[in-house]
Amino acid sequence: MSHLEEAILRRFEGSTIVLFGLTVAVAGLLPLLLYVAFGPEDGNPVRLGLLAIAAVPTGGIIALAGIIKLLVRHFQRDG
Repeated sequence: MSHLEEAILRRFEGSTIVLFGLTVAVAGLLPLLLYVAFGPEDGNPVRLGLLAIAAVPTGGIIALAGIIKLLVRHFQRDG
C-alpha cells in the first residue's frame, strides 16, 4: 500500500469513507435522474449516462472500502 493510501485510511473513519462513497454515487446519478424526470421527452442524455456509469461503480468501490475498514476495526477490537 502506498503512503498516500495509508495516510488517507488512517485519517478518515470507515463511516466517513462509506458516506463519501455514497455521496459520489448519488452525485453522479442525480443529474441523469433529474433529466429523465424534468427534461424533454425526446432528449438523449448520453453524457449524463456516461457520468452515471462512471460515478456509481466508483462510489460503490469507495463505500465498500469503508465497510471493509469498519469490519476490520470491529474485529480488531474484539480480538
